[in-house]
Amino acid sequence: MTSHGRLPPEFEPSPFARAIEAKRGAGRGILDLTVANPTRVGLPRAAGLEAALRGADLLHYDPDPRGTEAARRAVAAYHRARGTSASEPDRILLTSSTSEAYAHLFRLLCDPGDEVLVPRPSYPLFEPLARLESVGLASYRLRYDEGWRVDLESVEALVGPRTRAVVVVQPNNPTGSCLDAGEAAALESLCAERGLALIADEVFGDFPWPPRDAPLPSLLGDRGVLTFGLNGISKLCGLPQMKLGWIAVTGPEPMAARAYEGLEWIADLFLSVGAPAQAMLPWVLERRDTFHRAALARIHENLRTLVAGSDRAGYDLLRGDGGWSAVLRFLPGSPAGDAPDAAVWALEEEDVLLHPGHFYELEDHDAVLSLIAEPERVHDGIERLSGAKRS
Repeated sequence: MTSHGRLPPEFEPSPFARAIEAKRGAGRGILDLTVANPTRVGLPRAAGLEAALRGADLLHYDPDPRGTEAARRAVAAYHRARGTSASEPDRILLTSSTSEAYAHLFRLLCDPGDEVLVPRPSYPLFEPLARLESVGLASYRLRYDEGWRVDLESVEALVGPRTRAVVVVQPNNPTGSCLDAGEAAALESLCAERGLALIADEVFGDFPWPPRDAPLPSLLGDRGVLTFGLNGISKLCGLPQMKLGWIAVTGPEPMAARAYEGLEWIADLFLSVGAPAQAMLPWVLERRDTFHRAALARIHENLRTLVAGSDRAGYDLLRGDGGWSAVLRFLPGSPAGDAPDAAVWALEEEDVLLHPGHFYELEDHDAVLSLIAEPERVHDGIERLSGAKRS
């Protein structure tokens, strides 16, 4: 097969991935602190899911590229409960995932060679998705100073004649940061002035960190720019296997109406959302509290463990607002902080698996772990990193 620019030049695993496999192949037990699959960390889900699925009408197929009306009404009710104005079913479009939502939006907003601005650091999803759609990316900076803030000057400097949208992830993965009111207003003003759309990925918005206990603010609402909100039940309900997300469209009319028509046309080419997931969506959204409460309790307990172990293990827990990931910044004088790469040191010396900072365009002395991992696992991992369990 002839290679082209939409695919990576090679498909070989990274050196870090090879090191993990070598450890496992040698029979070494790795303590994995990166697991973020909610179905594999002992978190509960709503009772009766299997019975409800068996009772759903799954034999009839009535395709609607937007998603069934019942499913879209359920999403609208969720947004109303969160206090956003993205509550009209006719401005909500179902997708099979957030990845598909991004792909649809790149197709909607961009011609080949156009550009989208994305945050750095962030989860390494945007580049391959944009490459597949022949869309360019430019990364604006999140800077850390007792908390993560958007470098608004870097955003403005990146906007060019082919820029079409700005992506905001809040809470960001992995930094856990959200825009404050001033940053949101400044971004909205810039987008309005330059004719840019705003894409708000808010899949972790219902998982605030203490002391906050209410859902985190949303960028959806009565904004003066075309805004697309992304969410789904993978994180919200702990059901990644059901493969269901959505795009909520808000902004000035008739711009929002035209954008929604374009999304409907794109979705009609794929019809990718399965009928069982759509049929179950009202049921799982109504019963999301079981998982939600358990996940929040898990996140809060793991944050307490990370704070308690920071001095002994020689790291700072970087401040965030919410989400499922935490960034540890290992300090000079600690074994991990003095190593060329903190995550490589943790894997090689203590059999502890952390995500390397460079995976997210963080520094090499940074490492990322999951906050929904089992608390005993996180505690044991911090003990190892602090030297308490070294042989």
